[in-house]
Amino acid sequence: MCRPSFLFALLLPLVVAAQFEMTPAYPVVTDAAGRELPLAWLGGLNAPQFMRTDLDGDGQADLYIFDRAGDAQIALRGNGNGSYALAPELLAGFPAELTHWVLLRDYDGDGIDDLFAYSAASGGFRVHRGFRAAGGLLSFPVDPTYAGLRYPFNNGTIPIFVTPIDYPAVDDLDGDGDLDILTFSVGGGYVEYYRNYSFERGFGTDTLLYELESECWGGFYESGRTPALDLAAVAGACFAKSLSEETRVGRRHAGSTVLTLDVDGNGLKDVMLGDVSFEYLVLGLNKGTRQTAWISSQDTTWPTPGVTANIPFFPGAYHLDVDDDGNRDILASPSQTLNAEDINVGWYYRNVGTNAAPSFALQDSQFLVRDAIDFGTGGLPAGFDYDADGRTDLVVGNTENFGRSGIFDSRLRLYRNTVGAAGEPAFTLVEEDYLELSRFQNSSSAFAPAFGDLDGDGDVDAVIGERSGRLIYYENLAGPGRPAEFAEPVFGYMGIDAGQLSKPDIADLDRDGRNDLVVGGFDGRIRFYRNVGEPGAPRFDPDEAAPGNLLQLGGINTNKPGLSSGHPTPRVITYDDRFLIVTGNRSGTLEAYSFAEYTQPFVALGDTVAGIDLGGYSAPATADFNNDGQLELVVGNERGGVTYFRTDLAAEAPTGVFSPPLSLLDFGVFPNPSGGLVTLSDLPGSVAQRIEVYGSQGQLVRTVDAAGQGVRELDLTDLPAGLYLIEVRTPAARGARKISLLDGAVR
Repeated sequence: MCRPSFLFALLLPLVVAAQFEMTPAYPVVTDAAGRELPLAWLGGLNAPQFMRTDLDGDGQADLYIFDRAGDAQIALRGNGNGSYALAPELLAGFPAELTHWVLLRDYDGDGIDDLFAYSAASGGFRVHRGFRAAGGLLSFPVDPTYAGLRYPFNNGTIPIFVTPIDYPAVDDLDGDGDLDILTFSVGGGYVEYYRNYSFERGFGTDTLLYELESECWGGFYESGRTPALDLAAVAGACFAKSLSEETRVGRRHAGSTVLTLDVDGNGLKDVMLGDVSFEYLVLGLNKGTRQTAWISSQDTTWPTPGVTANIPFFPGAYHLDVDDDGNRDILASPSQTLNAEDINVGWYYRNVGTNAAPSFALQDSQFLVRDAIDFGTGGLPAGFDYDADGRTDLVVGNTENFGRSGIFDSRLRLYRNTVGAAGEPAFTLVEEDYLELSRFQNSSSAFAPAFGDLDGDGDVDAVIGERSGRLIYYENLAGPGRPAEFAEPVFGYMGIDAGQLSKPDIADLDRDGRNDLVVGGFDGRIRFYRNVGEPGAPRFDPDEAAPGNLLQLGGINTNKPGLSSGHPTPRVITYDDRFLIVTGNRSGTLEAYSFAEYTQPFVALGDTVAGIDLGGYSAPATADFNNDGQLELVVGNERGGVTYFRTDLAAEAPTGVFSPPLSLLDFGVFPNPSGGLVTLSDLPGSVAQRIEVYGSQGQLVRTVDAAGQGVRELDLTDLPAGLYLIEVRTPAARGARKISLLDGAVR
């Protein structure tokens, strides 16, 4: 859940606890045509459910969005004229754990919306009664007012059943002033009507008291074989499915959305349905009575006439006044989150008529999306000063963008950072296909960028993660201080393979002056590949078990309970005395870890960073975008967008080629030659001190942690005879000595 300010304690070893503050910010962003994006940092939309309510108690209706993709909650403050501004602080009173579907409805008639949400425990509804907190903020109790909604059955009661995939209707269907429910039956095909008898039985509207009034509301049957409904011939009848349907129906029902509204102004609730098998909304017109609904005609490609809402697949519709003209419009969007439309997800049909006689005309299929950074599915940002002007620019990759051809449209977009108002950064889209990665999308996708000087030549190279789990390397040929000029890509770089959906970062974790690779994989682990090359010639052993490498850096596993994958996106922040890793994960939170020695387990700085939750597949980028000496975070998510935060973390200490030269370390090695038992003396005893042994071909054959030791004995008797190099490394110094190991006969 988004909040305006996020704090948590960094419990650093031997360091007094500090505060890590994250505050949402909204730098100006313009598209390639120079148009400013008012909702640039929205975070994207994929499967939004739209609702209007007064979130802050100011009398103006705001927009609340629940997105099935990552179960994300989004708040937009309305200004009364159909415009909206990002306002994550308005979500502070909402429950954090909402999943699958949400409806805001005022069931008790107090003028404050209540919250109907999916309950896995009851297999249906949970209800939280709304109230106004301090300052008028719409809020809900943590514990639901109704843990489940039940109805009489036989001699007891059972829950009203709604699947997590469906979207039910909660509306006053009989005109008595309280809220009833329509939802598809367990087997599917028929819509069940649960009537609220609270008012009739003298409880008023502040009680929810349901009975199953009809197992065949409207008399129709949804077969799932075609978009068209099977309609009853007369009012009061129920379409009878065939014997073959009788056996098929239990396997048929996989997902439906239900919206009730009065389209023709006859005072009866019509129904608009979406089905997981089809791409069109179906409108059924009710010509019955309030007591007995009868859907007697239908529009199977709504709206006819007009531009059909074409949403592959599983459309849902929402009835609300979007433009503040007093007439309720319709927004339609996908209800599916995998292999589904992820850009045209806001079909806005403005009501150009009235509420009593509505007429809907399409205005846009990208409502809100058009005003945001949103590239489909999976936002993957990174910071990089591509033009060498001293300001960090922004590169945003995406996992995919839905296309009916079956090809994933995955690429990098480049935003140039210019100085905006009061010295704040401002970003302009300057390249739609940075590094021209779209030319490879038949064979590769899910591009996750990272930038750093991998070859030690003073300029910044690029390493790109991708769907297969391997890496793509772009060498920068420009030289220090010049705008980047990249060579052709090297695919399958060094044979490194993180399994699937690799997400790399570049950092010198062993402080030897050579940048290493840190790579997140789908399995929740962060792999470390140590650079054992030389300046100008980086080299990595792809074997995760090779000396110096780690399969699970710091013991980190970003898998959460109940999930089989973690999808970390690690970013390393380097300081003189320590490192921080901030990583995203599949759950949509951020995790942070502190360490000084990369071979040891890391200190976790709380389960999540500041309780922040941006929806699934969070992916942070860290950079000092405004050059104020403090880091900012741009965080991508499953919905293909990004959000921007200021922090009070100090910007990184200079590293790599900009680091001061390491001191020469002098130490003793004896005996030399040796039969295999070697003693190292006069070691500095640093808290971060490593001994490494290399063979005559430069291969790393042994790594020893010697933290705090002035003398260390090495047992090299298992190594074959020959010439070896022993290196001792600390953060501030480095030294090497040659040693000759004698053959077995001499030993």
